Amino acid sequence: MDTVAKLMGIAFAGAISAVFLREKAPHFSMMIALATGIVIFSLIARELSGIIGMLSDFMNVSGLDPETFSTVLRILGIGIGAEYFCNVIADAGETAIAKKAEFAAKVVILMLLLPLIGKVVDTVWSVFG
Repeated sequence: MDTVAKLMGIAFAGAISAVFLREKAPHFSMMIALATGIVIFSLIARELSGIIGMLSDFMNVSGLDPETFSTVLRILGIGIGAEYFCNVIADAGETAIAKKAEFAAKVVILMLLLPLIGKVVDTVWSVFG
């Protein structure tokens, strides 16, 4: 809960600072917004390592193939990272670039998903075929 309070405090301070500077110095307002986003992301990155540890424990208990687990983690990382950075790009006023980057991330995720889908189809086929 302490992390949530820090995150909200940083976000609030960054937002207020950016709003006050928007009219007088818009370039500083954008810098404050980007810096606030970087600080928030760095705080969240620490939390993600704990989440990955818990997911690894789940993988060990479930007997899931380590390669499959690694692929799922990459997909989650790409999805979360792309969402965050596409929002940062859109906040910078470059929504067209953000949408293209989001599309590219979805294509990469699809490429990573195809082998997993193949494994699911093979498993279903072996059970019912």
